[in-house]
Amino acid sequence: METHLAPLANTFSRSSTASSPKAEPSADEGAPLSKTPTASSSTSSIAASEATANQPTDSLKPGILIVTLHEGKGFSLSPHYEQVFNSHYQSSSGSYSASMRPSSSSHASHIPNSFAHPMRPQSTSGGINAAPTNHGRYSTKHLPYALLDFDKLQVFVDSVSGTPENPLWAGDNTSFKFDVSRVTDLNVQVYIRNPAARPGSGRSDDIFLGACKINPRFEEPRRFVEDPKASKKEREKAAAAFAQKEKQLGQLGSEWIDLQFGTGSIKIGVSFVENRQRSLTMADFELLKVVGKGSFGKVMQVMKRDTGRIYAMKTIRKAHIISRSEVEHTLAERSVLSQISNPFIVPLKFSFQSPEKLYLVLAFVNGGELFHHLQREQRFDINRARFYTAELLCALECLHGFKVIYRDLKPENILLDYSGHIALCDFGLCKLGMKDEDRTNTFCGTPEYLAPELLLGHGYTKAVEWWTFESFFTRC
Repeated sequence: METHLAPLANTFSRSSTASSPKAEPSADEGAPLSKTPTASSSTSSIAASEATANQPTDSLKPGILIVTLHEGKGFSLSPHYEQVFNSHYQSSSGSYSASMRPSSSSHASHIPNSFAHPMRPQSTSGGINAAPTNHGRYSTKHLPYALLDFDKLQVFVDSVSGTPENPLWAGDNTSFKFDVSRVTDLNVQVYIRNPAARPGSGRSDDIFLGACKINPRFEEPRRFVEDPKASKKEREKAAAAFAQKEKQLGQLGSEWIDLQFGTGSIKIGVSFVENRQRSLTMADFELLKVVGKGSFGKVMQVMKRDTGRIYAMKTIRKAHIISRSEVEHTLAERSVLSQISNPFIVPLKFSFQSPEKLYLVLAFVNGGELFHHLQREQRFDINRARFYTAELLCALECLHGFKVIYRDLKPENILLDYSGHIALCDFGLCKLGMKDEDRTNTFCGTPEYLAPELLLGHGYTKAVEWWTFESFFTRC
């Protein structure tokens, strides 16, 4: 449960906090279900809702985003961390020797041809390059690494060669696949290990070097078709116009991207392959382990076989939710997660069903529960508490904007990703269609965070969420 929690001031946000709604649900999908449904009507409602949720949108075809990291150039440290590096490595034998600081051109003879480049920039001594080398090569533990973040799916990618200032990644030899179910940005953050990190701190003391945001094009590449009747000049002009128009639709291919909040740039390739498989089954996933059990079913950590991405799969027994009259709550959870796109809410990637079960496949947010971090540290410092408060506020405002009341705010339902950002999860108690003045009476939530009007049974509005919000963070 490692997170980059230390450099919060430098953390690069995944995207703007504005939500991105999908198409409004149909009247049939939004119709309230009976409080005491029969088995046949409930099963029909589940099937109809599932079919509606899985209809592809006109603007995006489901597919796979393929990301390739090639190389970086011009990375550097702040003056403070330059001193840390120089001080830590100054006793290393020959660490400042020019012979031990090869340029990328001399280094290229030791790496595969696919990694080498004849125009690699020269690297300086000291500072970010202060770490010792072995026969002119840096250990990978002294080289930068990247964190790829796409729709709350995060992957660490180590550079394999080069220098800390001008690192090389595996390029076309290793690509990373992400399932695309909605339009969102690809964020890339670059870090380097801190030689003065605290023992047992994991990645939390690693040094942030910069980040970039990429707007991929979620279409397969199109070829320009020349007009055989046009002149050479007209064909060249048309080809240039076609290329410019294609570029405006988003990145497709490899480009150098400048880092924000740091120096240098990184060469990244992206491509998109449409997934023509219209439905999923359990055969598309490999079960890794069970992470939770309940009367409803299980939550499992699974790996999708074609992309290798890790997900949390919630399995729900239909017979159980029908017998407990929980069909409406279950479909509400699926409906909320499928319609709302917000960087601080766990995204629903897929949903499908078998005759006996429903399956909700969500991003596996792997930094652990906020509850775990709060128990370990007892109390957060003021800046960290403000950071979480601001992100949770954005998530709740997004839900309220969609007329959704969450009703189960507690540290166990707030996850942290590797970058230290929150992700609100578990929407089993949420209620849809709640206008500001609407009242509801269902008693639910965690006792220590409940608002007075809920405890008194007088009915409540969305305003109870802010009581819970305040009482929750006064304990952080």
